[in-house]
Amino acid sequence: MTFIGRQDELAFLEDCYASNKAQLVVLYGRRRVGKTELLAQFARNKQHVFFASPSATKDEQLAAFSRQMFEAGAPAGRYLQQYSDWESALADIVNLPTQDGKRRLIIIDEFPYLAKSDSSLPSVLQNLWDHTLKDSNVMMVLCGSSMSFIEKEMLSEESPLYGRATGILKLLPMPYWDAAQFFPDYSAQDNALVYAILGGIPHYLAQFDPSESVENNIRRTILRRGMPLYSETEFLMHQEFREPATYNTILQAVALGATQLNDIAQRTMLSGSAVSTYLKNLMEVHIVEREFPVDAKPVEQSKAMRGLYQVSDSFFRFWYAFVGSN
Repeated sequence: MTFIGRQDELAFLEDCYASNKAQLVVLYGRRRVGKTELLAQFARNKQHVFFASPSATKDEQLAAFSRQMFEAGAPAGRYLQQYSDWESALADIVNLPTQDGKRRLIIIDEFPYLAKSDSSLPSVLQNLWDHTLKDSNVMMVLCGSSMSFIEKEMLSEESPLYGRATGILKLLPMPYWDAAQFFPDYSAQDNALVYAILGGIPHYLAQFDPSESVENNIRRTILRRGMPLYSETEFLMHQEFREPATYNTILQAVALGATQLNDIAQRTMLSGSAVSTYLKNLMEVHIVEREFPVDAKPVEQSKAMRGLYQVSDSFFRFWYAFVGSN
């Protein structure tokens, strides 16, 4: 399939790659927004190591990374079966062979999986960056879908990696004009309708067949059991939260018009304090947002009782308003 859009993001990555300084880039965004496809497009025709971190134990992750490093020509592969720890594995990046002195490109997809299996990894990487990697011809990209983890554990002032990133790119859903390129033969009205249903999420847009009508695509990909979009919201709820049933109840209440905290609590029969906590978690993963009047003061915005809540993700809003409720 032809790669669509993301020209600004690709230009940003190319500028980092062309820099004469070592690069540590953090790329993150919600699931399905197209991070892996963007990085794969960027890495095309470049010598690179692209490690897709598995959700596994530390030893399994380290073994998988070792295999890829050795396949890429890391000298340690001649006398080791695998690295003994992450420090030796990441330190060996500077020994990867290069063609014509080009930059060594290392992409680690779903870095939070590694950090959750080994909480010392950010500190190990910080130490290596400060003493070795920042003075080498390396571009390392750390990618992740757990936005709360990236923002709290990697980019906050409390993180060992704070201030080390040379580039931070939060990948957002595609704008309308890029999303419309998936359906070149649709009318403007149909493209607007599709965007209202699916938003700018490339994975969702790719599920629709551009040769079928909007109605047929909805019937085939969203309303039919067994199709990816039918179970998408349930899958993401289980990925992000430990109590998906409660979050489902809250999302359905908001999607059906309960926009104030008291209304949501009454619809869900939960306490206001509990609902406030659940909504905060939903806002952290950018599924729900809270809006205030333009003249609202900061003290008003700090109170959970003020403001109107709405489902900000287009597909979640469509699903909970029109599918889940029926």
